[in-house]
Amino acid sequence: MFNRRQILAGASGAAAAALAPRGAFAQAFPAKPISMIVAFHAGGGTDIAARSIARYMEKYLGGGASIGVVNRPGGGGETGWTQVAQAAPDGYTIGFINAPAFISLMVEKQPKYSLDSFSPIGGLVYDPMILAVRKESEFKTIADVVKFAKEKPGQLSIGTTGASGNSEHLGMLQVERATGAKFNFVHFGSTAPMQQALLGGHLPVGTIGLSEGIALHRAGTLRILGAFSESRYPFAPDVPTVKEQGIEALSGSSRGIAGPAGIPAPILKQLQDALKSAAADPEYVENAKKADIPLRYMAPDEYLAWMRKTHADLKEIWAATPWKT
Repeated sequence: MFNRRQILAGASGAAAAALAPRGAFAQAFPAKPISMIVAFHAGGGTDIAARSIARYMEKYLGGGASIGVVNRPGGGGETGWTQVAQAAPDGYTIGFINAPAFISLMVEKQPKYSLDSFSPIGGLVYDPMILAVRKESEFKTIADVVKFAKEKPGQLSIGTTGASGNSEHLGMLQVERATGAKFNFVHFGSTAPMQQALLGGHLPVGTIGLSEGIALHRAGTLRILGAFSESRYPFAPDVPTVKEQGIEALSGSSRGIAGPAGIPAPILKQLQDALKSAAADPEYVENAKKADIPLRYMAPDEYLAWMRKTHADLKEIWAATPWKT
Protein backbone atom coordinates (compact mmCIF):
# COMPACT_ATOMS: atom_id res chain seq x y z
CA MET A 1 0.00 0.00 0.00
CA PHE A 2 1.19 3.54 -0.69
CA ASN A 3 1.90 5.42 2.52
CA ARG A 4 2.58 9.13 2.16
CA ARG A 5 5.19 9.11 4.91
CA GLN A 6 6.97 6.14 3.40
CA ILE A 7 6.88 7.70 -0.04
CA LEU A 8 8.32 10.97 1.21
CA ALA A 9 10.90 9.29 3.42
CA GLY A 10 12.92 8.26 0.40
CA ALA A 11 12.68 11.61 -1.39
CA SER A 12 16.15 12.87 -0.54
CA GLY A 13 17.86 9.60 -1.40
CA ALA A 14 15.96 9.22 -4.65
CA ALA A 15 16.73 12.76 -5.74
CA ALA A 16 20.41 12.30 -4.91
CA ALA A 17 20.53 9.09 -6.90
CA ALA A 18 18.92 10.80 -9.88
CA LEU A 19 21.43 13.64 -9.80
CA ALA A 20 24.54 11.55 -9.11
CA PRO A 21 27.45 11.60 -11.61
CA ARG A 22 26.57 9.53 -14.63
CA GLY A 23 28.63 7.60 -17.12
CA ALA A 24 28.59 7.98 -20.85
CA PHE A 25 25.37 7.21 -22.72
CA ALA A 26 25.12 3.51 -23.49
CA GLN A 27 23.03 1.87 -26.19
CA ALA A 28 21.04 -0.19 -23.71
CA PHE A 29 18.37 1.97 -22.13
CA PRO A 30 18.30 2.79 -19.32
CA ALA A 31 22.00 2.63 -18.57
CA LYS A 32 21.88 5.22 -15.76
CA PRO A 33 19.29 6.74 -13.39
CA ILE A 34 16.34 8.63 -14.86
CA SER A 35 15.28 11.95 -13.31
CA MET A 36 11.54 12.51 -13.00
CA ILE A 37 10.95 16.25 -12.49
CA VAL A 38 8.00 17.38 -10.37
CA ALA A 39 7.32 21.10 -10.71
CA PHE A 40 5.99 21.45 -7.16
CA HIS A 41 7.12 20.87 -3.59
CA ALA A 42 7.19 17.43 -2.02
CA GLY A 43 3.96 16.24 -0.44
CA GLY A 44 1.42 17.52 -2.95
CA GLY A 45 -0.79 15.45 -5.21
CA THR A 46 1.64 15.52 -8.14
CA ASP A 47 4.58 14.55 -5.96
CA ILE A 48 2.70 11.62 -4.42
CA ALA A 49 1.55 10.44 -7.87
CA ALA A 50 5.12 10.64 -9.18
CA ARG A 51 6.68 8.71 -6.34
CA SER A 52 3.99 6.04 -6.45
CA ILE A 53 4.29 5.34 -10.20
CA ALA A 54 8.09 5.60 -10.40
CA ARG A 55 8.88 2.19 -8.92
CA TYR A 56 6.35 0.48 -11.17
CA MET A 57 7.85 2.13 -14.24
CA GLU A 58 11.23 0.87 -13.03
CA LYS A 59 9.77 -2.63 -12.92
CA TYR A 60 8.58 -2.53 -16.52
CA LEU A 61 11.65 -0.76 -17.89
CA GLY A 62 13.69 -3.62 -16.44
CA GLY A 63 17.45 -3.89 -16.45
CA GLY A 64 17.80 -2.45 -12.96
CA ALA A 65 16.15 0.83 -13.98
CA SER A 66 16.20 3.60 -11.39
CA ILE A 67 13.91 6.64 -11.41
CA GLY A 68 14.55 9.47 -8.96
CA VAL A 69 11.87 12.09 -8.33
CA VAL A 70 13.34 15.60 -8.24
CA ASN A 71 11.24 18.54 -7.02
CA ARG A 72 11.75 21.78 -8.96
CA PRO A 73 9.06 24.20 -7.69
CA GLY A 74 8.72 27.80 -8.81
CA GLY A 75 6.60 30.06 -10.96
CA GLY A 76 3.44 28.02 -10.47
CA GLY A 77 5.15 25.07 -12.15
CA GLU A 78 6.93 26.98 -14.90
CA THR A 79 10.41 26.32 -13.49
CA GLY A 80 10.05 22.56 -13.53
CA TRP A 81 8.24 22.34 -16.86
CA THR A 82 10.89 24.51 -18.50
CA GLN A 83 13.59 22.22 -17.14
CA VAL A 84 11.88 19.19 -18.69
CA ALA A 85 11.42 20.96 -22.03
CA GLN A 86 15.06 22.06 -22.17
CA ALA A 87 16.61 18.79 -21.03
CA ALA A 88 18.75 16.62 -23.30
CA PRO A 89 16.36 14.44 -25.36
CA ASP A 90 17.97 11.15 -24.32
CA GLY A 91 15.19 9.75 -22.12
CA TYR A 92 17.04 10.38 -18.88
CA THR A 93 14.97 13.43 -17.92
CA ILE A 94 11.20 13.14 -17.88
CA GLY A 95 8.63 14.95 -15.79
CA PHE A 96 5.09 15.31 -14.62
CA ILE A 97 3.09 18.01 -16.38
CA ASN A 98 -0.13 19.43 -15.03
CA ALA A 99 -2.92 20.64 -17.26
CA PRO A 100 -4.51 23.09 -17.48
CA ALA A 101 -1.87 24.94 -15.43
CA PHE A 102 1.10 24.42 -17.75
CA ILE A 103 -1.12 25.20 -20.74
CA SER A 104 -2.57 28.32 -19.11
CA LEU A 105 0.93 29.77 -18.91
CA MET A 106 1.25 29.40 -22.70
CA VAL A 107 -2.00 31.30 -23.18
CA GLU A 108 -1.39 34.21 -20.82
CA LYS A 109 2.34 34.69 -21.47
CA GLN A 110 5.25 33.24 -23.41
CA PRO A 111 7.08 30.66 -21.30
CA LYS A 112 10.21 29.00 -22.65
CA TYR A 113 8.22 26.01 -23.87
CA SER A 114 5.21 25.06 -26.00
CA LEU A 115 3.32 21.83 -26.56
CA ASP A 116 5.82 21.05 -29.29
CA SER A 117 8.59 21.17 -26.67
CA PHE A 118 7.46 17.84 -25.20
CA SER A 119 7.33 14.16 -26.12
CA PRO A 120 4.16 12.79 -24.48
CA ILE A 121 4.59 9.56 -22.51
CA GLY A 122 1.01 9.35 -21.30
CA GLY A 123 -1.64 10.66 -18.95
CA LEU A 124 -2.04 9.03 -15.55
CA VAL A 125 -4.33 10.93 -13.18
CA TYR A 126 -7.32 13.24 -13.38
CA ASP A 127 -7.93 14.92 -10.02
CA PRO A 128 -11.09 17.04 -9.76
CA MET A 129 -10.79 20.22 -7.73
CA ILE A 130 -12.71 20.71 -4.51
CA LEU A 131 -13.79 23.71 -2.48
CA ALA A 132 -12.96 23.26 1.21
CA VAL A 133 -13.15 25.06 4.54
CA ARG A 134 -12.06 24.31 8.10
CA LYS A 135 -14.52 22.33 10.20
CA GLU A 136 -15.17 25.44 12.31
CA SER A 137 -16.11 27.55 9.28
CA GLU A 138 -19.34 29.47 9.08
CA PHE A 139 -19.71 28.20 5.52
CA LYS A 140 -21.66 24.95 5.42
CA THR A 141 -22.46 24.82 1.69
CA ILE A 142 -21.30 26.36 -1.57
CA ALA A 143 -24.48 28.43 -1.47
CA ASP A 144 -23.18 30.06 1.73
CA VAL A 145 -19.90 30.94 0.02
CA VAL A 146 -21.67 32.37 -3.02
CA LYS A 147 -24.11 34.37 -0.88
CA PHE A 148 -21.26 36.02 1.05
CA ALA A 149 -19.30 36.78 -2.13
CA LYS A 150 -22.32 38.39 -3.73
CA GLU A 151 -23.19 40.50 -0.70
CA LYS A 152 -19.54 41.53 -0.17
CA PRO A 153 -17.91 41.44 -3.63
CA GLY A 154 -14.17 40.83 -3.61
CA GLN A 155 -13.92 40.47 0.16
CA LEU A 156 -13.87 36.66 0.42
CA SER A 157 -10.40 35.23 -0.16
CA ILE A 158 -10.20 31.95 -2.05
CA GLY A 159 -6.84 30.18 -1.96
CA THR A 160 -5.48 28.13 -4.86
CA THR A 161 -2.44 25.86 -4.89
CA GLY A 162 -0.99 27.19 -8.14
CA ALA A 163 -0.64 30.39 -10.10
CA SER A 164 -3.42 32.29 -11.84
CA GLY A 165 -4.95 30.22 -14.59
CA ASN A 166 -4.56 26.92 -12.76
CA SER A 167 -7.46 24.46 -12.66
CA GLU A 168 -8.72 25.74 -9.31
CA HIS A 169 -8.67 29.38 -10.39
CA LEU A 170 -10.49 28.53 -13.62
CA GLY A 171 -13.05 26.48 -11.71
CA MET A 172 -13.88 29.34 -9.36
CA LEU A 173 -14.07 31.77 -12.28
CA GLN A 174 -16.80 29.48 -13.62
CA VAL A 175 -18.61 29.88 -10.29
CA GLU A 176 -18.29 33.66 -10.58
CA ARG A 177 -19.75 33.66 -14.09
CA ALA A 178 -22.56 31.28 -13.13
CA THR A 179 -23.62 33.08 -9.94
CA GLY A 180 -22.49 36.69 -10.11
CA ALA A 181 -20.28 36.23 -7.05
CA LYS A 182 -16.90 38.02 -6.90
CA PHE A 183 -13.96 36.46 -5.06
CA ASN A 184 -10.50 37.64 -4.03
CA PHE A 185 -8.07 35.01 -5.34
CA VAL A 186 -4.88 34.23 -3.44
CA HIS A 187 -2.44 32.04 -5.38
CA PHE A 188 -0.01 30.13 -3.15
CA GLY A 189 1.96 28.37 -5.88
CA SER A 190 1.91 25.00 -4.12
CA THR A 191 -0.33 22.75 -2.05
CA ALA A 192 1.44 22.78 1.32
CA PRO A 193 1.40 26.55 2.04
CA MET A 194 -2.23 26.85 0.95
CA GLN A 195 -3.27 23.97 3.21
CA GLN A 196 -1.31 25.45 6.11
CA ALA A 197 -3.01 28.81 5.67
CA LEU A 198 -6.42 27.16 5.48
CA LEU A 199 -5.91 24.84 8.46
CA GLY A 200 -4.33 27.65 10.46
CA GLY A 201 -7.38 29.85 10.04
CA HIS A 202 -5.53 32.47 7.98
CA LEU A 203 -7.58 31.68 4.88
CA PRO A 204 -11.37 31.23 4.94
CA VAL A 205 -11.78 29.05 1.83
CA GLY A 206 -9.36 26.96 -0.18
CA THR A 207 -9.30 24.90 -3.36
CA ILE A 208 -7.23 21.75 -3.80
CA GLY A 209 -7.42 18.42 -5.59
CA LEU A 210 -9.85 15.84 -4.24
CA SER A 211 -7.00 13.39 -3.64
CA GLU A 212 -5.20 16.03 -1.55
CA GLY A 213 -8.16 16.87 0.66
CA ILE A 214 -10.13 13.68 1.14
CA ALA A 215 -8.04 12.35 4.06
CA LEU A 216 -8.46 15.63 5.97
CA HIS A 217 -12.17 15.53 5.17
CA ARG A 218 -12.49 12.00 6.57
CA ALA A 219 -10.56 13.06 9.65
CA GLY A 220 -12.99 15.92 10.20
CA THR A 221 -10.30 18.59 9.89
CA LEU A 222 -11.64 19.99 6.62
CA ARG A 223 -15.15 20.16 5.27
CA ILE A 224 -15.40 19.67 1.52
CA LEU A 225 -18.24 21.79 0.19
CA GLY A 226 -18.21 20.39 -3.33
CA ALA A 227 -16.25 18.62 -6.04
CA PHE A 228 -16.00 20.05 -9.56
CA SER A 229 -16.66 16.69 -11.24
CA GLU A 230 -19.41 15.17 -13.34
CA SER A 231 -20.34 12.70 -10.60
CA ARG A 232 -19.31 11.63 -7.13
CA TYR A 233 -16.09 9.64 -6.83
CA PRO A 234 -16.20 6.09 -5.39
CA PHE A 235 -13.61 6.90 -2.72
CA ALA A 236 -15.52 10.04 -1.69
CA PRO A 237 -19.23 9.08 -1.90
CA ASP A 238 -20.29 11.65 0.69
CA VAL A 239 -18.75 14.57 -1.21
CA PRO A 240 -21.42 16.26 -3.34
CA THR A 241 -20.59 17.73 -6.71
CA VAL A 242 -20.94 21.41 -7.44
CA LYS A 243 -23.36 20.45 -10.21
CA GLU A 244 -25.64 18.75 -7.68
CA GLN A 245 -25.83 22.07 -5.89
CA GLY A 246 -27.07 23.91 -8.96
CA ILE A 247 -23.83 25.36 -10.32
CA GLU A 248 -22.49 24.29 -13.72
CA ALA A 249 -18.75 24.16 -13.13
CA LEU A 250 -16.26 21.42 -14.00
CA SER A 251 -12.54 21.60 -13.35
CA GLY A 252 -9.61 19.45 -12.32
CA SER A 253 -5.95 18.75 -12.87
CA SER A 254 -4.64 16.20 -15.33
CA ARG A 255 -1.28 14.77 -14.29
CA GLY A 256 0.73 13.01 -16.93
CA ILE A 257 4.32 12.35 -17.93
CA ALA A 258 6.35 13.76 -20.80
CA GLY A 259 9.94 14.19 -21.84
CA PRO A 260 11.62 16.81 -24.00
CA ALA A 261 10.89 16.75 -27.72
CA GLY A 262 13.29 14.70 -29.79
CA ILE A 263 13.70 11.59 -27.64
CA PRO A 264 14.73 8.75 -30.01
CA ALA A 265 11.67 6.72 -31.00
CA PRO A 266 12.85 3.37 -29.51
CA ILE A 267 13.62 4.98 -26.13
CA LEU A 268 10.38 6.97 -26.13
CA LYS A 269 8.42 3.80 -26.83
CA GLN A 270 10.15 2.04 -23.93
CA LEU A 271 9.06 4.84 -21.60
CA GLN A 272 5.53 4.89 -23.01
CA ASP A 273 5.16 1.12 -22.74
CA ALA A 274 6.53 1.16 -19.19
CA LEU A 275 3.96 3.77 -18.11
CA LYS A 276 1.11 1.89 -19.80
CA SER A 277 2.08 -1.38 -18.11
CA ALA A 278 2.65 0.31 -14.76
CA ALA A 279 -0.72 2.06 -14.88
CA ALA A 280 -2.42 -1.31 -15.46
CA ASP A 281 -0.40 -3.26 -12.90
CA PRO A 282 -2.95 -4.84 -10.51
CA GLU A 283 -0.87 -4.06 -7.44
CA TYR A 284 -0.42 -0.43 -8.51
CA VAL A 285 -4.13 -0.03 -9.28
CA GLU A 286 -5.11 -1.47 -5.91
CA ASN A 287 -2.61 0.66 -4.03
CA ALA A 288 -3.69 3.76 -5.97
CA LYS A 289 -7.25 3.16 -4.83
CA LYS A 290 -6.12 2.84 -1.23
CA ALA A 291 -4.12 6.07 -1.57
CA ASP A 292 -7.08 7.92 -3.14
CA ILE A 293 -5.22 8.53 -6.41
CA PRO A 294 -7.90 9.08 -9.10
CA LEU A 295 -6.35 7.18 -12.01
CA ARG A 296 -7.19 7.99 -15.61
CA TYR A 297 -4.63 6.58 -18.00
CA MET A 298 -4.41 8.17 -21.47
CA ALA A 299 -2.24 6.76 -24.25
CA PRO A 300 0.32 9.21 -25.73
CA ASP A 301 -1.73 10.16 -28.81
CA GLU A 302 -4.91 10.56 -26.77
CA TYR A 303 -3.04 12.57 -24.16
CA LEU A 304 -1.55 14.94 -26.75
CA ALA A 305 -4.94 15.38 -28.44
CA TRP A 306 -6.51 16.19 -25.07
CA MET A 307 -3.82 18.80 -24.35
CA ARG A 308 -4.23 20.40 -27.79
CA LYS A 309 -7.98 20.67 -27.27
CA THR A 310 -7.45 22.13 -23.81
CA HIS A 311 -5.06 24.67 -25.31
CA ALA A 312 -7.62 25.70 -27.92
CA ASP A 313 -10.37 25.94 -25.29
CA LEU A 314 -8.25 28.08 -22.97
CA LYS A 315 -7.29 30.45 -25.80
CA GLU A 316 -10.97 30.97 -26.51
CA ILE A 317 -11.73 31.60 -22.82
CA TRP A 318 -8.78 34.00 -22.53
CA ALA A 319 -9.97 36.00 -25.52
CA ALA A 320 -13.37 36.47 -23.88
CA THR A 321 -12.45 36.77 -20.19
CA PRO A 322 -8.74 36.90 -19.32
CA TRP A 323 -8.13 35.22 -15.97
CA LYS A 324 -4.86 36.90 -14.97
CA THR A 325 -5.18 38.53 -11.55
